[in-house]
Amino acid sequence: MKIKTIIKLLIIAIISLNLTACEDNKSSNNKKEEKEVKITSSLPMPNVKDEYINKYIKLSQLYDAKTDPSAATKIGYAYSEELKDYDKAIKWYKYSNSMKPTGINSNYMCYAYQMKKDYDEAIKWCKKAIDLGNKEALFQLAYTYREKKDYKKAEEWFIKSFKSKDKDAAMALGYLYTNYLHEYKKAEKYYKESVKIKDLEANHNLSRLYHHHLKDDVKASAYAIALIENKYSKNSVLNILKDKWKIPNNIIQKGYELQLNSDDFPIKYKGKLDLDEN
Repeated sequence: MKIKTIIKLLIIAIISLNLTACEDNKSSNNKKEEKEVKITSSLPMPNVKDEYINKYIKLSQLYDAKTDPSAATKIGYAYSEELKDYDKAIKWYKYSNSMKPTGINSNYMCYAYQMKKDYDEAIKWCKKAIDLGNKEALFQLAYTYREKKDYKKAEEWFIKSFKSKDKDAAMALGYLYTNYLHEYKKAEKYYKESVKIKDLEANHNLSRLYHHHLKDDVKASAYAIALIENKYSKNSVLNILKDKWKIPNNIIQKGYELQLNSDDFPIKYKGKLDLDEN
């Protein structure tokens, strides 16, 4: 190969490398410029009392909240949960929302309005949270409807929450059917769903449901006895069954055997019952 040809090839290679480097630098500069784009709010940033800084609200959060909606949401959450100042929490949530609406922020806003008993506003923000993909807001919306005494709407949204795998929804449905809609077989169904995940309160509620509404004292006894040494003492459970509810010993014994031998009871009391001693 001639020397001139070799030199030409080297020049072409060097030019190509320089062009590639320029493109890389350009790409790097573009990314840097993208990172430097700041999110701004159409609302003024709410003020924070000096005595709250680094006690309830980190100074770094306050600085970041100028351009970071998640930092603003965290400040709102501190006002809500630490200071119980829901008006100020809402101001911070709205400030965050004006930078970038998020499902988490809207769900927190729903809760803050719930606490203020402004249910129409709570419903509006819960629905925004759901539209933004926040599944927790399904439960919050159902709860808001329940507090507003719109029990059929509450039922509709608790069921959606249950289908979304919210672990608290089954208990809420059981409570709704027992105390508001008075559909006791449906209450039984959903309390049993809570029992499956070892919700001890579901056992307690089922026991009351069977005694007061479904009139099945064997099952009432069984669900109560399963709580012995898991939630309550043996004496306290037997005092309710025998003295308060007046359930005979032979029925209580059947309940003891039911919870001991049935797969419907993920928690059990396996100790001695000693009914004659109580």
